[in-house]
Amino acid sequence: MQRLATRLVVLLMTVSTSPNIVPDGVVYHRLLVRKFGPYLAVAISTAVGILSALLLIGSTSAMRGIPGFILAIVAIPTLPLFGVPVMGGTVRWLLAILSSGLLWAFVGHVAAQRSTNRTISSWPEWRREWTRLSVGVWVGAMFGLAVAAIALGINPISM
Repeated sequence: MQRLATRLVVLLMTVSTSPNIVPDGVVYHRLLVRKFGPYLAVAISTAVGILSALLLIGSTSAMRGIPGFILAIVAIPTLPLFGVPVMGGTVRWLLAILSSGLLWAFVGHVAAQRSTNRTISSWPEWRREWTRLSVGVWVGAMFGLAVAAIALGINPISM
């Protein structure tokens, strides 16, 4: 455990090689958010995707299927663009996962840039910006599902 903690500290200390950066200072935190913000956004999406996969694998009931599918859309918001609710296939899933990873990395990058525009910023500011951007992505993905359901004539109320 001690060795892992030491490696993490060394990794975080190498965010900037400039001797003018104070460790755990204001500029250090801004650089940390800018460097690791996109990775954190992808990691959050990956964690939600794994939870979704755990719910969907072997699911034979709506109690696990519906939350699993909603979490899949939250983790992989480009699924409706590739027609996954209607048509499956490995290639469609892989393209959706790859494009969603790029989308989440971009969202994390934009959140990092927006949150570090302030003088003092750290992870709480990044989280606020990421949440705002993510809600927009999620609403757009759910809107895409609703449009697909209407186009296909599926009435979710009667199900």
